[in-house]
Amino acid sequence: MKKINLILAFIIFTSGAAAFADEAVVAEVTHTQLQAVTQDGYGTYAAGDKVTISGILLNAPEQILDPTPGSGDMGGEWQVYIQGEGDDHAGTALWLGQYYSKVSSSDDYKDEELLSELCRINRDPSTGYIFNVGDRIRVTGWYKFYKGKTNINEKHEKDSFFDFKIELIKPAAGLPQPEVVKLDELKDINDEYIFDAERLSGCEYYQSRLIRIENVEVIDPENWGSNGTITVMDSNGHTFPVRLGLGAGFTRYDCPAGKIDVVGIMDQESSGYLVCKDGYRLWVANYDGNSLVLTDRGYKRGNLTGDVNGNFKIDLDDVSEIIENWLKSVPGLCDCY
Repeated sequence: MKKINLILAFIIFTSGAAAFADEAVVAEVTHTQLQAVTQDGYGTYAAGDKVTISGILLNAPEQILDPTPGSGDMGGEWQVYIQGEGDDHAGTALWLGQYYSKVSSSDDYKDEELLSELCRINRDPSTGYIFNVGDRIRVTGWYKFYKGKTNINEKHEKDSFFDFKIELIKPAAGLPQPEVVKLDELKDINDEYIFDAERLSGCEYYQSRLIRIENVEVIDPENWGSNGTITVMDSNGHTFPVRLGLGAGFTRYDCPAGKIDVVGIMDQESSGYLVCKDGYRLWVANYDGNSLVLTDRGYKRGNLTGDVNGNFKIDLDDVSEIIENWLKSVPGLCDCY
């Protein structure tokens, strides 16, 4: 009996030690380190299988990609951006998809499995708190380079071994002040993207961070709409694409006219996989209809319960939106047990 107990104790000790060792190899890195690239814009970080990063959550995932099971080419998708703080002038995207078999040999998430996974990553595992824009969070997970940036994801593998973990550090820490950037800092005189492999200037310097481009005009308002892409131009003829998210504001409100500012997240999805010097865009998750700044400030004037569209009165337009969305839900935010 004593011998059996010793064997069991050894197994428990070695298992615990192995688990501790596994945690120990997860390096805490800066976003700057994780996003380092070659002269061709290809990611170079390869110091470990997994990493831990921390920063400020910049967006609600369901306003960037549709998490509804079975939607889109990759099925339900989930994506957020985390911005580094202090001297860590960079940011990182987190992504999860449903139909991994389209890009790997992995199995796909069944609809109910995806919903369960969304419920997990939308909440702090210790408190059940639902993550929101402006929270300071910590992420531990695998990473994979894709078209210009190194994402934290599941490496296109459904197995729980590849899960990433998100933890709350401080709720409502606050969004960072968007950096004011001129288009001539992002585009050259030929209206080509400025690429700096050292990531000290140009588009790479601002990638996955919140920025503000001032005094531009939408030159293709006919492209306005949820999940669309519009182009803004400054007085010197520099242009820049703006990806519109899935927020309701792009349906409720018209495209702002005249000179405006744009506040959004700098993103990259290059045209190639090995040379990644293009595909930069500003991603605006939602619009609050203020007509002067293309952004979502996250709050409204007025205090009328039932004012769904935020026009300071309750009428049939509000009722119409309620009926249109009747019994719909946001996957991963409700019915989580």
